[in-house]
Amino acid sequence: MISSILTARNLSPSAPETTATFHSPAGYLGPIGLDILPPGEQAEGGKVTVVLDRALEGRHNLVAGANREEYHLRNVTPGRDFVPTLTADIRNVIEGENCPQCPPTPGTPLKVAKAIEVGHIFKLGYRYSDGMGVRVLDPNGKEVTPIMGCYGIGIERILTAAIEQNHDGNGFWLGRSIAPFDVVVTVTNMADNNLAAVAEQVAASLEDAGFEVLLDDRDERAGVKFKDADLIGIPYRINVGKKAAEGRLELVTRSTATSQDVPILDIVKRLQEAV
Repeated sequence: MISSILTARNLSPSAPETTATFHSPAGYLGPIGLDILPPGEQAEGGKVTVVLDRALEGRHNLVAGANREEYHLRNVTPGRDFVPTLTADIRNVIEGENCPQCPPTPGTPLKVAKAIEVGHIFKLGYRYSDGMGVRVLDPNGKEVTPIMGCYGIGIERILTAAIEQNHDGNGFWLGRSIAPFDVVVTVTNMADNNLAAVAEQVAASLEDAGFEVLLDDRDERAGVKFKDADLIGIPYRINVGKKAAEGRLELVTRSTATSQDVPILDIVKRLQEAV
């Protein structure tokens, strides 16, 4: 398909003058049969400026609009069948170019940034409503066929996007709304019965306060448990270790990789403040 911009002075395909200039609605415009402004000449009334995308230079047997509704032309070759006014890169936007429609101020310089698609919308038109015989009444009580549409959000895409934006060399962290647990309570030494008892008490207190809690009471080294917690995205970790004998626990914030000592009696309140 020929990718070109056709303008008469400052017209665009969506302008009211389009039909009068090209004798066709948008979607069927093409360069064949137009009074094209020759390269290097000043714009004048009646002449149409045709800008050919640079990617189409040297291409043959393309498809272009025939300037007639419901019709297209095949085997159109730039340079042979028409000579464009100029050739330029019109496919790719460049950062810093003026945006003609950006609110609130048209002309604001464009900024190029990466994005992640987590959902999409489809306009289905009448394809399914016609096929299923769906009818509704409009405001005037007239029976009409509705235009259908649908939208969807990819559950796995949400997780992928969250990980893409929140990760480091040790793994990733998730927001509380999508994390598997709010907090993991890690017993650093399961051979110490006192530590295990404190961990169970802390986990129960946090659950009573409404937190989703994972109690890691595996008979593993502390480093293994810390690494596993980092890898599954739990936003907070409470380490129950030697400081418990002094009435203190370690509260670790996964996103900032920072920790603070918190009195056992204040751990619920401090986590509530953190989240």
